Amino acid sequence: MKVSHHEGSKQFPALAPGPPRMFAPQTSTAVSRPKKNSTACLACKAAKRKCSGPDAPCKACRSTNTECHFDPSRDLRRKVAVKRTIQELTNHKDLLESLLSTLRSADLPQFDKVVDLIRNKASFQDIAHAVGSPATTFGDPQELSNASKLAILEYGEHPIEVSGNGVRRPSDPSTIASSPEEIPNMKAPQWPVVSPYARVTLERLCDIPLFEVPAKPWTKVTDDDYLVSHLVSLYFTWDHPCSQFLDQRIFLEHMKRGDRTSEFCTPLLVNSLLSMASTYSDSPDVLSTPENAFSRGQNFFREAQRLWEVEDDDPDLPNIQALLLMCCVFKCQGRIKKSWMVLSQAVQMARDIGLFDTLAVLKDKTLPEMERVRTITAWGVFNMSSQMSIELQKIAPLPYPISDVNLCGNEDFDWTPYPRSNKITYDKKPARLPEIREGMSGITRILIDVQKLISERNRGTSFDELWRKAEEPFDRLDAWLQHWPSVPEIQENPVPQVLLLRIKCLQAIINLIEILKYPHQPHFVLQAQFYQTKAAEETAQCLRIHHQSYGLKHIPSQIVDAVQTGLRILVHRLEESDESKQAFTELCRFGTALSHRFKHIAEVINEIRKKALHLNLRLPPEAIAIFDDPEQWSIEP
Repeated sequence: MKVSHHEGSKQFPALAPGPPRMFAPQTSTAVSRPKKNSTACLACKAAKRKCSGPDAPCKACRSTNTECHFDPSRDLRRKVAVKRTIQELTNHKDLLESLLSTLRSADLPQFDKVVDLIRNKASFQDIAHAVGSPATTFGDPQELSNASKLAILEYGEHPIEVSGNGVRRPSDPSTIASSPEEIPNMKAPQWPVVSPYARVTLERLCDIPLFEVPAKPWTKVTDDDYLVSHLVSLYFTWDHPCSQFLDQRIFLEHMKRGDRTSEFCTPLLVNSLLSMASTYSDSPDVLSTPENAFSRGQNFFREAQRLWEVEDDDPDLPNIQALLLMCCVFKCQGRIKKSWMVLSQAVQMARDIGLFDTLAVLKDKTLPEMERVRTITAWGVFNMSSQMSIELQKIAPLPYPISDVNLCGNEDFDWTPYPRSNKITYDKKPARLPEIREGMSGITRILIDVQKLISERNRGTSFDELWRKAEEPFDRLDAWLQHWPSVPEIQENPVPQVLLLRIKCLQAIINLIEILKYPHQPHFVLQAQFYQTKAAEETAQCLRIHHQSYGLKHIPSQIVDAVQTGLRILVHRLEESDESKQAFTELCRFGTALSHRFKHIAEVINEIRKKALHLNLRLPPEAIAIFDDPEQWSIEP
């Protein structure tokens, strides 16, 4: 219907002034808005019907003679949820303060009782009751109901308009806090600027090191027995099973005795070990420079260097073991030349005391305990020297240890990830230390033959001949992989050292193929790229198992080389298959996690990003997300 111009322009007459309005009493004439219920009873929720709201019983349940129950925890109004959150945080704060007070007290029976409750996974209510905390109703429905009702009483149910002075009631949506930071008189925690790691967590307060050892008389850096025990436990969990430079039981026994004249434990060895162990710790006490994550363990390392200068190159087992650990620390710092130099010193000292040369064998009969430690140390030196020689493509001829690896003994220990997580319960598993030693020695024996290829290449042997001679060590490495548990078999019962051993063999294949690369022979280059890509992809599969089982917070330092090598290989193979993309993404996760602890890994990650930009490579979206925002993925399993 069209409106005519005349009708559209019609003006209505103005209204005459009405009588003056009288202000009626607000108590009787004010019209309130209809009440809106924010939660329904469980019966109405299930029936998807309208509920008249609290208090029980509601009208619908009364008419149908149904049991009516309201669950306050499902009330999602912001003011009620915030009030409930405040109550829960207050309860946990009270529990933490009571727990700290109990731990500080001299009441040993009470202390033991609380620790037993924590170990037995008692509920918060039981722990709070034991320590005398007022917060004894964690998650109790009645408490939640009281908190909800209190919130309603304090803030009211009905929003009203702005008053004349512009002040709103707390129930107005614009004044309801949506986070603790917005709640009046409640500030976000302010942690010391000097150390962002200094947050005290309940997990750390409840932490019990696997091994309790004294700080004195072994180190001058700290007198904190807990810190030293914490670091020693980290070392024997994440580093020692993968390297085994010393005998775990003998070392711990002698360290507990505190005898500085021990043949198996010295201040130099302890400080070197603590320096290496610090790379696995988030404690602010291991930082030599506050806020500098790359300064972990430097105080212990400087103390070890000072003690080494005092030793004056005295060749004995603890000094050799300390040098091996210092070599690892230098390597973690990215100081490869320094690491190689220290390793060369350890090799020479090992030869001086007769670990390799038959002519230098001690004439006096050694005790079985000493013979076992000598054998473990000899194979530790031998493995380390052979692996670094191949990685650096150096020739370092070293005879086999005079003692067979089986003389290291069959003693094994239980293994469990330390520190224990409050979220996941881990069963103890065999550490499989004898198997790791045997498997590593098998790889090292093959690497000795690979060194011969480096020598022949330097002498000008043709690449056809090199490829022919490389078939024998390649087949032996492949046979080793077939003999050792496969990736699916490891996944059923994974421990990091078993995964690492397979990764070490894959690294040996990559290093072997690297020797055979010849840019002027495209056929050889394509073959080399194929084998290296497959090895890098399987490495990522092993790392994925570690990620799923133990997260990314604690990663054995021996994995660092595999991660950076795999990234450099796969960044050029991203267009070949989805498997390469997935492997590259997994390596990015590990690389980014390790970059927070090892500076040279951070430089490798930066190098990969620059290379991708320079070559205009299309990185997987997941890898881009990890590079751009490493905090968006969890380091927990």
